[in-house]
Order: sequence, then structure tokens, then C-alpha cells
Amino acid sequence: MTPAPRRQRRSRSVSLFWLIPNILTVAGLISGLTALRFALDGRWAAVIGLIALAAVFDALDGRTARRFKTSSAFGAALDSLCDMVVFGVVPALCLYLWALQDSGNLAWWATMFYAVAIALRLARFDSEIRDPDEQSKDYFTGVPAPASAFLVLVPIVVDLEFGIAWAREATYVCAWLVLIGSLAVSAVPTFAGKRLKLPVGTVLPVLAGGSILIAGMFMQPFITYLVLAAAYVASIPVAVIRFYRQEVTS
Repeated sequence: MTPAPRRQRRSRSVSLFWLIPNILTVAGLISGLTALRFALDGRWAAVIGLIALAAVFDALDGRTARRFKTSSAFGAALDSLCDMVVFGVVPALCLYLWALQDSGNLAWWATMFYAVAIALRLARFDSEIRDPDEQSKDYFTGVPAPASAFLVLVPIVVDLEFGIAWAREATYVCAWLVLIGSLAVSAVPTFAGKRLKLPVGTVLPVLAGGSILIAGMFMQPFITYLVLAAAYVASIPVAVIRFYRQEVTS
């Protein structure tokens, strides 16, 4: 008997544009893991900067994939796994190392609660995004993982900027972890900003405000961080009111 002919393997290749969003996702993961290393060294300003940088990478990877039309199941899975580490595990462990490691089991429970809440929030997002309705394009359900990480690190920023002793109190830090974790898994609608459009008349004021914000990041980074956090928190009740008004009128 003659041996069966071997099937020729087809050479496979991927586009460079397919790689770019995944490179951005991995860059965010590296930023988050490096932040954890700096937390172990007590370099808290670097921790804040790297988590913020990871959030920038997270904002860019999805938009880049949609821009180049290279969205894939692999990219979505990689993004969720990296978000879980960078915005769930790393901030929780950073707060634990910063203020809670000598505070007993309750502090560890609060740390785990936040990390698990982010995992559940990401699982819900992945399951809902496959069949989004029209209104869900304008709103997230709960506080997104990057925003949750941004908010949960506020006590460290307050301590770095103002040196307020109670910011390190285990009771307050635990309560803050539980509060932000609860907002992440809640059904509270928050602005998605995916289809945000500005009136023509507001373009110049927005650009001027953006330039002030960028200057603030260099001159007073922690104050700018707290201003952005306060603005996001203030936007939540506005999003809730608009969401339910749209539901009533639709």
C-alpha cells in the first residue's frame, strides 16, 4: 500500500493591524504588574501613575480594534483577563499593602470582595456585550473596571497630596473597597461615552478645558486626579436620571 499523501499545511499570517490592539492590551497588563512591584517597594506615586497609564491603554485597545476592524474573540478574552488583573487584583493588593496588611481578616475580606466584584462585573459585561440593545450603547451597567480602579485608589492619592492620617485608617479603606466593589456589580447606569457628540459651539471651550486638564496633570497630578474622580462620581446621578427619563419616554 502506498502511504496517504500528506496534507500540505497552509501558511497562515495575521495583519499588523490585528496585533496593535493586543499589544496595547498587553502594555496595560505590564503597567499594572509593574505597579504591583512598585507597591511592594512603597513607591506609591509610581503606582498611581502606572494604573492610570494602564487605563489609557485599556481605552485605546478597543477603539483601535474597532478603527482597524480587527476585533476578535481572542482580543476580547485577552482584554477581560488583563482587566481582571490590572483593575481588580492589582489595586486591591496595593491598598492591602498600603494600609491593611496588619488589620486582620476583615481587611483581607474587603480586599477579596473588591477583586471578586471586578471579576463578576467583567463577566457580566462580556455576556451582555454580545447582544447589546440600543440604550446600552450609551450606558454601562455599574461602574466599569478601569473607573473602579481609578476610584478605589483615591485614599492613596489623598494621603500623598494632603497627608491626612485617616486616609490610611483600615476601617475607612475597607469601607471604600466594599463601596467601590458594590458600585461595580450594581445595576446603576453610568455613562459609556461611546456615542458622545458635542455641539459645535462647545468645541472651543472643551479644548480649552482639556488644555487646562493636561497642564494640571503635569503641575498638580494628584489634585487633577481627585478632580477627575469627583467629576466622575458627580456624573453617576446625572446618568441615572437621564437613563430613567429615556426609559419613560421610549
